[in-house]
Amino acid sequence: FTSYISAEYILDDAKKAFEKAKLEAAQKKEAGDTSSGAIGEDGTGEVPDTWGQARIVTVPLDVAMQLSVKKTQSVATNAKARKFNTYYQVIPATEDLNAAMRIDSGQRFKERGRVPLFFVDGLTLPSNEEGLDRVTPAFFILKDLVTEWKKQYPDSDLPKIQVRELNETFRSMITPAGRDKSVKDLVFVANSESVARAKDCARSYKLGEMILTK
Repeated sequence: FTSYISAEYILDDAKKAFEKAKLEAAQKKEAGDTSSGAIGEDGTGEVPDTWGQARIVTVPLDVAMQLSVKKTQSVATNAKARKFNTYYQVIPATEDLNAAMRIDSGQRFKERGRVPLFFVDGLTLPSNEEGLDRVTPAFFILKDLVTEWKKQYPDSDLPKIQVRELNETFRSMITPAGRDKSVKDLVFVANSESVARAKDCARSYKLGEMILTK
């Protein structure tokens, strides 16, 4: 997820579903129903605790991008260790995806897996890289772009907001001697609130495992 709030929303929804599944499993057990659990395929009426232990963790963007371009296999910890093909995606906030579709009326951001990056001409940030004074920021969150513009140019109107796509931009950045010169001084800007919340999150993401849900 490109924002902590989006991840938190999904996690909260998952935990509610877990509690509901536990209640249903308990009711089935009390009624003598020995069919499979409400979640998973363990052959019992028990709901595995692992599903209720889901938590938000962080991974570096470069790792996320590498995972998104290849198929992996994961073991379902609540389905007799069955293996499933796994596809990773970077998920943008819904409001930012909708904003991207308003800016770019084509089909690009209607395709699954597309992630918008917002930018405007003339907006730069100080560089932390030696030999480079300024960089061009591309924001995951549209509101962050607007905030930064108002911070730097409080008396100027916001220029036309433009949008580019994360996966395409990433490929251009890693292509040796690439033709897209616009990515030379480009930097991705994460949401400041999400960065702050990420400091409290675990960083030990465990690859190769998943929790199967119905």
